[in-house]
Amino acid sequence: MIIKKITIIFIIILTILGGGIYAFIKEKIILPKFITNQKNKTGYLFCLSEDEQAEFKINHLGEYPSVEYDKGFVEVVVKELSSDKEIIRFKINNIISPSHYHPVEIHQCGVYVIRTFNYDPKKTKQEPGYKNELWIYNYNGRGEPLILLAEKPKEFISYYSPDFRVSPAESYIVLEKGYSGKDDYSLVIKNLNTKEDIFTLPSKELQRMNSNFIGVFDMLEWSEDGQYFWGSVSDGAYVNGYFRIDTQNWKTDIYKAPDGAMGGSPLNINTGYLPVQPGQVWTGDYQLTEDLKKQYKKEGKKSQLYLYNLFTKEKTLVETTDEPLFWFKPKWLSDTQLEYELPTGEKKVYEVIVK
Repeated sequence: MIIKKITIIFIIILTILGGGIYAFIKEKIILPKFITNQKNKTGYLFCLSEDEQAEFKINHLGEYPSVEYDKGFVEVVVKELSSDKEIIRFKINNIISPSHYHPVEIHQCGVYVIRTFNYDPKKTKQEPGYKNELWIYNYNGRGEPLILLAEKPKEFISYYSPDFRVSPAESYIVLEKGYSGKDDYSLVIKNLNTKEDIFTLPSKELQRMNSNFIGVFDMLEWSEDGQYFWGSVSDGAYVNGYFRIDTQNWKTDIYKAPDGAMGGSPLNINTGYLPVQPGQVWTGDYQLTEDLKKQYKKEGKKSQLYLYNLFTKEKTLVETTDEPLFWFKPKWLSDTQLEYELPTGEKKVYEVIVK
C-alpha cells in the first residue's frame, strides 16, 4: 500500500515536472516575436498571411536627390490580395540612402532595411555617433535593430559592408566582411536568430580553388527553397566567376564565367542559363564608347547574344545585330523565357528548352 502511494506520488511529481519541462522547451523553441504569426493588440499580423501582400516604395526627402548617400525613407503598404484592401501602412525613416541599390528586402515575416543614424550628407567625414544598422520591421510597423554594420565612436569602424541577403525562410543572412585585397575579405552567413556565424567564405579560398576568382563579391540571390546561395566575383563590369553555397553541407561549388559575362547579365539560378555577349566592352565613358563603335563598324564587328549554361557549358546563339557594342538588356520573365531588346527598341522573347 505504501509502495502504491509512493508510486502515485512519484507519477504526480513526474507529471508536474514533465509539464514544466515541456513548457520550458516550448518557450525556448518559440520563434522571436518578429517571426511569429500571432496577432498584436491592433489585430494586425506580425507575418503576412496567404491572402496578404506587402509592397514598399523608397522616397527621397528632396534635399540632395543626386547625392549617393541622400536621406530618405521607406513606405511599406500591406494589402489583401483578394480585395486589394489596404490593411496597414507605415514609414521607416533613416534608410541608408534612396540611391542605394539594395537597402530593403520584403519577406513573409519582416521588412529588412539598412538604416543610418547621425548622418550629415553635407559632410564627407561623419561625426562621432554615426552608425549603420540592419533593422527588421514587423508588419505592425514595429522595428528593432538586428546587426551593427558600421559605427564611429571616435574613429570609423566597419564590421560589415552595407549589403545583405536574407534567406527565404528568414533563417540565414549573408553579409560581406572587409574589402578586396584585405586578408579577412569574405562572405559571412549568420544564423538570423542567434547572430552566430554559420559559414565563412574567404576571398582567398575562392582564389585558391580557381585563380580567375579575383575581384569583389557580388551577392546574387537565394534559391527558392533556401538550400543554395549564389554569388559572383567581378572585376569592374566583368564577371570572373560564379559560386554556389550549399547550406546542407556548406560546400561551395564554383563556375568559371565565360567570355561576355557582365555585371548586368542575369543568371538564372534554377537552370544555370546565363545570357552573355562575347567581346562586349565597357568603357564607362560615353565619348570613348562612341569612338569604339565607329571603329568596330568599319571593321564589320557585330553584337551577339548567347545563352550559356554554367552546368553543361553549352552555348546557344539567340540574336545578332550589326550594331557593335549594343547591350541587349536581357531579362528573365520565367525559367524558360528570356526577354531582350533590339536596337530599334523592339522587345523579343526567346523560349528556352530546359533539358
